[in-house]
This record gives sequence, C-alpha cells and structure tokens, in this order.
Amino acid sequence: MFKTTRFNQLQNLIEQLGSIVADEGTYLKSSYTRSAGSYTRIKWRYKNLLFSTEYPNAHKNKRELHNAYFTTRKSLNLIGLSVDDMSLLSKDYMGKNVDIAEKLYDVWELLKKERMGIFWWFK
Repeated sequence: MFKTTRFNQLQNLIEQLGSIVADEGTYLKSSYTRSAGSYTRIKWRYKNLLFSTEYPNAHKNKRELHNAYFTTRKSLNLIGLSVDDMSLLSKDYMGKNVDIAEKLYDVWELLKKERMGIFWWFK
C-alpha cells in the first residue's frame, strides 16, 4: 500500500511546508505514545486556518499509514491548499516564498502517487 521512503518524504515535506507557511508562533511538532504505538503530531495555522495531522513513527501498521495519508490530504484541503490553490501560490509568490509553491508541489505529487483508486477524487 505505502512505500516507507515516500511516506517519510511526505512527513518531512509537511514539516518543511509548515515551517515556511505557518502563521508566526503557530508551528508545533510533538511526539507522544498511545496504545497503538508512537506518533508525531504536526500542527500549524495558515491564514488562521488550522492544519493538523499525525504520523505513526513505526510504519508497520498499514491502517495508521492510510489514516495519516488521508488526514494530510484533508487538512491541506481544509486550509485551502488544494491542487488548484497550489497553482495560484506558484504564481503569487516571488523570491524566497517560491519555496512554498515548490514544497506544496512536492507534497501533492507524493499524495497523487499514493492515491487509493477511485476514492482519490472524493472529498
């Protein structure tokens, strides 16, 4: 279902994207343990809209990887960073902020590669 290297790359890109676009003082990364294992939670605000997702630290549980993948996609949509918004960002941002569009493009490319059949297009 998931390739660990792609999933790790997705998590790293989300962390980088958050550190670039997060409203000042809103980026938070924390680790915690619960009965299903160890997780990393990433939260930040973009234009006062909350992005929140969590990733399992062990990649053995396919269900948790599946949940993390869809939570990432849903959170990006909730803060308005959809594929179309990514295109607008790449046109709107200049100079150092071009990093936002590049990171977002990389994130969406990874999400496309990991999509789940016909359900990818349903929100």
